Amino acid sequence: MKTHVQSCENAFRRDRSHDATDNKRAEGDRNCSVATPVATDSTAYKTWRQRRSIRLKDFDYASPGVVYHVTIGTHQKQNLFTKPSINQHIIGVLKDSSRIYGYRLIAYCLMPDHLHILTQAGENPKDLIEFVRGFKSFCSVATPVATSKVTSNKLWQRGFYEHILRKEENVAEVAEYILNNPIRKGLAQDRGQYRWCELIEHDATS
Repeated sequence: MKTHVQSCENAFRRDRSHDATDNKRAEGDRNCSVATPVATDSTAYKTWRQRRSIRLKDFDYASPGVVYHVTIGTHQKQNLFTKPSINQHIIGVLKDSSRIYGYRLIAYCLMPDHLHILTQAGENPKDLIEFVRGFKSFCSVATPVATSKVTSNKLWQRGFYEHILRKEENVAEVAEYILNNPIRKGLAQDRGQYRWCELIEHDATS
């Protein structure tokens, strides 16, 4: 039986086209669900560069209290997030979008070509796909410096990748994995050297 990571590997080489209808977009946008077993090491939390998997058909993605690890890649995997002014804007939009759509932002890490988000649905959240779509839309409209680097002026990839944390999964360990991304990628030797990661909700990881 494949692990969560094995079942989601090499996603960005297999991006699928989406129908124009909202329903079919919703089906294509939600992926990397908990339908497959979780690996026992830190790679269980990896959603970046993974193959799409069938999301949970009967799961309510507007349920209160659910914790998600969401990963969004840039369009064509370009290194768009290398300038402080752009990065600050993206992070500001993320925090505002979390509040608007009813999510508690636990931790995030903005890498040059993708973004990790660890978030928990609040008491009356919008659907997760609405949250991510809204965030991506707000970013793309107001970030012309970044989008001018790529063809067709797109900032983000189509869709996103999410992992729903089970009750037995440790939120602190997932946050640790996310915050250590720059170290693993050689962008910093310790967290203090990388400005674009933050643990916000300390209580959620205790």
